[in-house]
This record gives sequence, C-alpha cells and structure tokens, in this order.
Amino acid sequence: MTVNLDSKANKRRLRVLAGTAYTRELGNELAKLEIDFGRWRRGEIDPFELSDRIHRFHEGVSRDLYVTYRDLPPGQTVARAVAFEVLERAEVPADLLAALERTIQFFKEPEEPAGEQAEKDSDD
Repeated sequence: MTVNLDSKANKRRLRVLAGTAYTRELGNELAKLEIDFGRWRRGEIDPFELSDRIHRFHEGVSRDLYVTYRDLPPGQTVARAVAFEVLERAEVPADLLAALERTIQFFKEPEEPAGEQAEKDSDD
C-alpha cells in the first residue's frame, strides 16, 4: 500500500521530524562555533576574529540551514536528514521511510561535475 505523504497526519509527522533534524543540524554547527569561543577565551584568537567567525556563521551555514528548512517540503528535508545521517533511519516510522526511500537515495548520490556529464553525453 502506498503511503500518502500529503495526508494531514503524515504532514504533521514529517514536520515534527523536520524540526528535529533542523534543531540537530543547527546545534552541530553551533558546537563548532562554540570551539571558537573557547579559543577566544584562551587568547588564541582576538575578539575581532571571533566576531568575524560569528558573522560568517550567521551569513553562511545558519542562513543556509534556515533557507533549506523553510523552502523545502518537510518530506524532502526529512529525506535529506536521513541521507546525511542527521536522523537515524530508526527514528523515522517505517511507512514514511519506505515512502521517502527514492528521495533519500537522491540526496545520497554525489553530484556529478558538469564537465563529466558533458563528456558522457558527447561519447554517446
């Protein structure tokens, strides 16, 4: 039986899982920034360098994660989180996991450089 990811109940379950994934990803990135705060406290970097790293965090990874979780449908963010091992497969109900399997595989596949695809096309 095919699972309807657009049902109200499944949308709710996916939103909860997406929220968990977003919280974890953001927390992982903040933990990296926390290391820089420790380096500042120990005098290894000056306040200006720390401020620059905070700015890069805010304008970079923090914004990228926000946009990802804001713009992608919850099913895609959950599949992405499973592919990137932010969520464990065991955390996702089996019916949702089965319905998301193709999308999970899509996020797992490495991107092929444009030049390599052009070469493959010209060989045909």
